[in-house]
Formats: sequence, C-alpha cells, structure tokens
Amino acid sequence: MKRNKTLAASALSITLAAAAFGQGWHQGKGRLEGTVTGPKGEPIAGATVAMRLEGQGPDLKSDKKGHWAILGINGGSWDLDVSAPGYQSRKISVNVSEITRIPPMAIQLEAEEKQVAAPQQEVPITVGGKAISKEAAQALEKGNEASKAKNYAEAEAYYLKVLPELPDNVSLLTNLALVYYFDNKPEEALKYARQTVEKDPANTSAWLMISELELQKGNLDAGQQALAKVPDERVTSPAPYLNLGILFYNKKKPAEADENFTKAIAKKPDLAEAYYYRGLARYQLKRMPEAKADLQKSLELDPSGKDAETAREILKAMK
Repeated sequence: MKRNKTLAASALSITLAAAAFGQGWHQGKGRLEGTVTGPKGEPIAGATVAMRLEGQGPDLKSDKKGHWAILGINGGSWDLDVSAPGYQSRKISVNVSEITRIPPMAIQLEAEEKQVAAPQQEVPITVGGKAISKEAAQALEKGNEASKAKNYAEAEAYYLKVLPELPDNVSLLTNLALVYYFDNKPEEALKYARQTVEKDPANTSAWLMISELELQKGNLDAGQQALAKVPDERVTSPAPYLNLGILFYNKKKPAEADENFTKAIAKKPDLAEAYYYRGLARYQLKRMPEAKADLQKSLELDPSGKDAETAREILKAMK
C-alpha cells in the first residue's frame, strides 16, 4: 500500500507569503516606547513616530507628555522616522528583541531651520545601523517594490546588488530566500534561508522554509531537524507535519508517521489526507479499529478525493 505522494506545501507557501509582504509585523512579543522632546527638553505632543519593518508598520502619535509606546511587535531591525511640525525630522534604526526589553528611547528633535546659510552635509543612509551607499539604498527600495509586485527575478537582481554592502543583514537575507522560494528556485532559497538562521537562530519563518525544502528533496533528517527549531505554537500550517509523516510512512516507520499525522490533524482537523495516511500507518501497526476509523473519516471529509477509492478498498478488505 506504499504510494509516492507530492508533499503538501501550499498551505506553508501562503503562510510565508504573508510574512514576506508585511502582514505579520504585529504578531510578536517585542515592545518599544520613548519620549519625543525639543532642543530644550520640552515634550512634543502630536509628534509622528513612523515605524517600519521591511517597509511595513504603524504610525504612532506622542501624547501631551511626548510619550509613545507600542506592544506586540515582531523582533528585527526597525526603522523609525520621527517628525513634528516646526522641528527637523529624525531617522533612527533600532534592533527590537522579543526576549529582552529595550529601555525607553529619548528622541530629541532640533528646531526647524528657516534659512540655510550653506549647503548641509548629506545625511548618511543607514540600514540596521550600518551606513550604505545611495546606490545600494535605491536598489534595496526597488527590490522591495519588485517583491511586492511579485516580480521575483527583478527583486533578486536588486537584492544581490545590495548584498555586498549588507552581507549580514537578516532582513535582506530573508527577503532573498523568499523571492527565490516564490520564483521556484529551491537551491538558492535554501542557501539564503540557511544564512538567515546562521545570523538569527530564532527566525521561525526561515526554519520552516528549510524544513519544507529539505523534505521536498526527501531529506528526512534535515527536514525534521529544521522543524524541531520551530515551537509548535508557531507552526500554523499542517503541511510540515504531513510532509514528515509521508516520508516516515514511505520509509516504513509507521509509528513516527502516526505521530506526525496526528500533529497535522491537530493543526487542521478537517484534513482528509492526514486521516487517510494515519489510517494506513495504523493499519501497518495492526491497530485495526483506529485504522478503520481514520479511513472512514477521510471518506467522510472527501468522499470523491484522490485517495477515496483506495480507502474504500482497504475498508472492504478489513471486514
């Protein structure tokens, strides 16, 4: 009854896509707060604190005491653009941790200059606290625009122009992994996903990508090790566990397959394919009543699916 199956990756792709295009900046445990003051230390009410992580994030307003705060943000390199009428705006980069709390930030704005006596020196462009050239900054912006527009090959080219100046930037490495992933270039995606976790071992999105790509290649151990780096509550898709279960089943390890199919069902209780495969694994384990219940459940959920005919044949043979 051993059958080769295409690994289920669509659900994880959707999850990663959301992460790629900024839909999850507010799903972490990080926090930031601070006070905006003028040149004499006077609080500035109504100052705008525009926070961006990979181009996405909130615009906050300071209260009458100049205070602002936000909770529940993702860790990473955040760019802050602080501005207020009558004052010069200020750009800051800060690395937010979801584990260690950052002390309140004191941001002082200088009064707006009405007249400029002489040309002012160009403000250095920084990303993640590191200065980069104007050309690299423009390439990074164009790469982000191309990525959002799903022009992945174009995004790859722009990001690679920036890489020599930001070889250790986690956000850039993550973006490279994602655009190669969506451009169906798994080897390049795996390369940059692994570079990402070298710099940021807690990057769950990168570990999930590594797990999926290794499992697609049939690398059971590597895929399992990568998935083990991700807390179960951060795995929102059944796909990683379903993929692992199928590989264990094909390697004639029904007990391990059973365990992973059960985890997949916990993530998506109406996944007919997981019940079907768990039924096969339990059939191999000679747990007949449970195997029969799983196969019947798979037919109940998907009576005309690709596995339905085989499930009926097995159930008929079990009578």
